[in-house]
Amino acid sequence: MPDPTSLDPKWGQPDGTHDPWVLAHFQALESDVLITTAPKAGTTWMQQILYQMRSGGDPDFDNIDAVVPWLERPREGKSWQQVLDDYNTLPRPRLFKTHCTAEQTPGIGTASIVLTIRDPRECCVSFYHHLMNMTGEALQSSGHQRPTSFTAHVDNWLEFAAWYRNVKSWWPYRNHEKVLLLRYKDLKRDLAAGVDQIVAFLGWEVTPEQKEQVLKYSSFDWMKAHDEKFSGQTESGNSTFKLGRFIRQGKVGAYRDLITPELEKKILNRAYAELEPECLQFLGV
Repeated sequence: MPDPTSLDPKWGQPDGTHDPWVLAHFQALESDVLITTAPKAGTTWMQQILYQMRSGGDPDFDNIDAVVPWLERPREGKSWQQVLDDYNTLPRPRLFKTHCTAEQTPGIGTASIVLTIRDPRECCVSFYHHLMNMTGEALQSSGHQRPTSFTAHVDNWLEFAAWYRNVKSWWPYRNHEKVLLLRYKDLKRDLAAGVDQIVAFLGWEVTPEQKEQVLKYSSFDWMKAHDEKFSGQTESGNSTFKLGRFIRQGKVGAYRDLITPELEKKILNRAYAELEPECLQFLGV
């Protein structure tokens, strides 16, 4: 493995889901689209929306990671150069997902950035179910651990603070001409309007017939019925999640079923302390 000290520290440290050498050497194309959400903020949904827009409606792909890869994810048996070589063979426009902050995202100003922001309470609860529904093999390879309780999970989630870093880093780019900032709850309320926004932002050609297919294949019901296309695979080829447990609910406000007032206060107080009032107002928290 290359020496991480040879890289700018901003690219981060290598782990089971993060290859800093890929990020440091990735050359963005003007036609690229990067999905830069915090974990559980609609990443997979946006992968599906954009892929269906690009393909004009394709229900027959094997796995979403094959058509919209996770940019910084290490690939077993491949060097960072081989990973980048694979990326260069992808159809144009290339689509990628990343959970990186703005500081760690290559290609800002060149690639188009699509970012969905979701209520932190929902992201926290969703990530709890994410960890609980992962297979043991997937947990081990990713470096995650199954939480011993929901309270312990909230404490770990707050300590890792990925949601706060992501939102705080991207908020200054909200008016950038190459960045489209969307709210998860708006997409849930009116996906058709959200697709129109994305089409206008990217300047892609999507016919009314194609849009109908995009809405069909990006619906919760279709994605839930085809959970295996979105749950990911370990390097051994096994599913990352227990059967049918990746696409779970996707609801707005469902965090109330699990979270206590005390834990909710912890999550929100951190947001109040770190985010600008205008950002909090945009989020509606």
